[in-house]
Amino acid sequence: MAEERPPPERGSAETAAAVEDPGEQSGPQLLRLARRNRAAAIEKLRALSLDRQARACLELRPALRSNFLGLLDQPESVVPLLPETELAITIRAGGMSEAAWLLEIATPAQRRACFDLDCWYGLPGSEGKSIDLTRAYEWTEALIEAGRSTLIAVLDESDAEFWVLLLRAMVDLAIPSGEEEKPGEGWFTVDGSVYFSPKSGVDPGRVQEIFGALAERAPQLYWRFVYGILFESTAECEEEARRWRIARMADLGFPDRESAMRIYRPLRPTEAPTWTVTAREGELTPSFELPSAIAGSLIADALAELPGRRAAELTGYILAVANAVAVADGLRLSEPDSIPKALEKAVRGIEIGLRELAGLRGARLHEVLDATTPVDLFRIAATKGEEIGPRAAHELDADGPPEFEPGT
Repeated sequence: MAEERPPPERGSAETAAAVEDPGEQSGPQLLRLARRNRAAAIEKLRALSLDRQARACLELRPALRSNFLGLLDQPESVVPLLPETELAITIRAGGMSEAAWLLEIATPAQRRACFDLDCWYGLPGSEGKSIDLTRAYEWTEALIEAGRSTLIAVLDESDAEFWVLLLRAMVDLAIPSGEEEKPGEGWFTVDGSVYFSPKSGVDPGRVQEIFGALAERAPQLYWRFVYGILFESTAECEEEARRWRIARMADLGFPDRESAMRIYRPLRPTEAPTWTVTAREGELTPSFELPSAIAGSLIADALAELPGRRAAELTGYILAVANAVAVADGLRLSEPDSIPKALEKAVRGIEIGLRELAGLRGARLHEVLDATTPVDLFRIAATKGEEIGPRAAHELDADGPPEFEPGT
């Protein structure tokens, strides 16, 4: 079970003085205060709404967020408010030692995102052997540490095909008939019928806990996995698991790799189509914050010349280009620096495309941005080169994904 956090301190004079300090505190300010006076920081946090606590958490570097969440009276009410991608990044950046208690209070969608973002290879040529077993084992360890209730919940709410693949990579399995000799040393059973043997390098305790929890608390799911390991095709399981993952990743804003690679299709400036935008009168301007990677750039200057609603819309398209860059370049989406790197590359590419088209058309930057899709601006830059192309082969993970054990 995840370790319980101690109750917050209360009531000192120093705490009261700190709480009286007016003004809303940011995440970094609150964490700095906690290092000097933990009780004072906790009192300030109690004065904030749950939504504001979640926003303050996201203002911090991912590596520091788990420390911040540990200050809260109700982390179980705040963690579910974090975007799915951000929780995965938070756990990975803070270290897997913090994963158990966060997974215990996360939503099913957040937990699925942790596996979707961190346990799959996204590199070219890895199709068909897509699960990163090392990362998947680490998350499985965290689930075991979180306790059987969390472990069973995740096994039940996840794609069965993913777990069939993972468990098949962990164990050999046998169901001897009544007259057959029972397997000997190295094998164990949790129900007297099915025998398991952990494969080389796999912790036997991990395997026993998973199947023991399933047999005790979810027998129907237990037999689903047993028969899946014995009889289901590895290729079909991989195809089905990838299909479900692709759908969920699209919901998070990440296209599949084939779609993402379209950002690198050649496009000459003279061939860039004009983007016809239908005016929509009477719509409110959505509130949005310009990402720091865009602030101060030529794109920011161009956006400032456009109506607020249009600027917000274009910012969303620019972020979509960054997501496509991350997928196309095979970046590990759970790593804290992956999306910032992709956004920085997207901004550089779109700026190059802006300058190129502005010179060609004799138009101002904001006029070009308003009339050309950000993805086409990026494609122009990628066609031109200037280090905006896809990642080179030598930049990709050299080892590649491990082979699965042959399926039936």
